[in-house]
Amino acid sequence: MEETIARAVVRRGDHVLLVQEIAAGYWFFPGGHVEAGESPHDAVVRELREELDVGATVDDVLGEVPNEWVHDGVEHREVNHVFAVRVDAADPASQEPHLAAGWHRLDELESIDVRPRVLAELVAGLRR
Repeated sequence: MEETIARAVVRRGDHVLLVQEIAAGYWFFPGGHVEAGESPHDAVVRELREELDVGATVDDVLGEVPNEWVHDGVEHREVNHVFAVRVDAADPASQEPHLAAGWHRLDELESIDVRPRVLAELVAGLRR
């Protein structure tokens, strides 16, 4: 089954906002699942409000990024709808105890465990 995900690329100068799954250690672009009857645009705004308690404005659609992986022998597929987004908080903080939020330099994305990797590579290319 293919999942539909909405992701935000929130930039501040040469930094980008990432969220970390603390127990697993990897980072990801804020956002989450698109609910039934919801547009990806609306989902990314909702997810940012829920995860980081921020208001969000979508500035641009950056595209769709497919991702496939295997976890515990189960194949997973998702399509990430990626948006350039502005938030109304200078230092967003996670509202969920299992997540942490932080700013990371674009030129360091290649050395950080960001998932999906293909999305990290796309965003790292934005600095060029």
